[in-house]
Amino acid sequence: MSKGTTLNMAHFFGTSTEKATFCSSLLATLKQRGCVKLQNHGIPDEEIHKLFDMTKRFFSLPLEQKMTIKHPPQANPNRGYSFIGQENVANISGYEKGVGPGKTRDIKETLDMGSASDSLVDNLWLAESTLPGFRAFMESFYDRAFETELHILSALAIALGVDGEKLKSMHDKAENEFRLLHYPAIPASELADGSKTRIAEHTDFGTITMLFQDSTGGLQVEDQEELGTFNDVESSGPTEIILNIGDSLQRLSNDTFRAACHRVTYPPTVSGAGDGTRSGEEMIPERYSIAYFAKPNRDAVLLPLREFVTDCTPCRYDEVTAWEWNNRRIQALYS
Repeated sequence: MSKGTTLNMAHFFGTSTEKATFCSSLLATLKQRGCVKLQNHGIPDEEIHKLFDMTKRFFSLPLEQKMTIKHPPQANPNRGYSFIGQENVANISGYEKGVGPGKTRDIKETLDMGSASDSLVDNLWLAESTLPGFRAFMESFYDRAFETELHILSALAIALGVDGEKLKSMHDKAENEFRLLHYPAIPASELADGSKTRIAEHTDFGTITMLFQDSTGGLQVEDQEELGTFNDVESSGPTEIILNIGDSLQRLSNDTFRAACHRVTYPPTVSGAGDGTRSGEEMIPERYSIAYFAKPNRDAVLLPLREFVTDCTPCRYDEVTAWEWNNRRIQALYS
């Protein structure tokens, strides 16, 4: 992504003019590119570096230890450790594009968590002696990310001209999901025939996704002005937030926003990544990322907000709660 797709979120906390400029730039970039990189977003750098350190330590554990908190075989509750191949994003690949399931197999392992105060679903934690401090840090970081989520929602509300308090009230229970991801190093040839990928083309289910990624590369987001064209999203460091829009905001905005389709594939540094050729057994390095999926409260109704329904833009969606929508989308992942 070009420098123009990186925004300084410190301006959101600055003067009224700086704030207004930031909000309008945020809206314009998301509409054009599908995602935006945010710097100076309020989460301290040292906490993000520790987040990656803890993530690497978790995935470095022996499989039998990670499997003590294994994700159930079904979609819900979406908590715990998923081994390589357990979840298959290709089953929801190409949302609204007619791409059927079973096209590819994801080569990744994940750990899913939620709020420590979630009244419906409990997190699954390792024994404290296995990875000391892991639970306490992840719970603390979740709270940090929730604070940032509310600031971003406020910025979007300002740019869209909608009631910011209403938008925040639809998200005030922090019924979100927090995912650690590890893509192991593999020969480039394993992805060559299209039967495997790091993560298949998909959209996220929630309102916004805040992603932290290392510098390995491979993330691509569909250009909103050139559908079918995927742009590389390179990271200058793990402390940036890569922000994209999910299905729920597409519904709430009555398609004013389109959910950003994205995937993880070959890093640009891999030989032949742009022309369909692969050099022998060149290795794709391992990759780590962390995604915070901000979702509406489970009981929130995902009908378009009144500001987006007019005679010229009639309501395009049926009435469904955020929980029903989430389950409808996620159940295919573990099929």
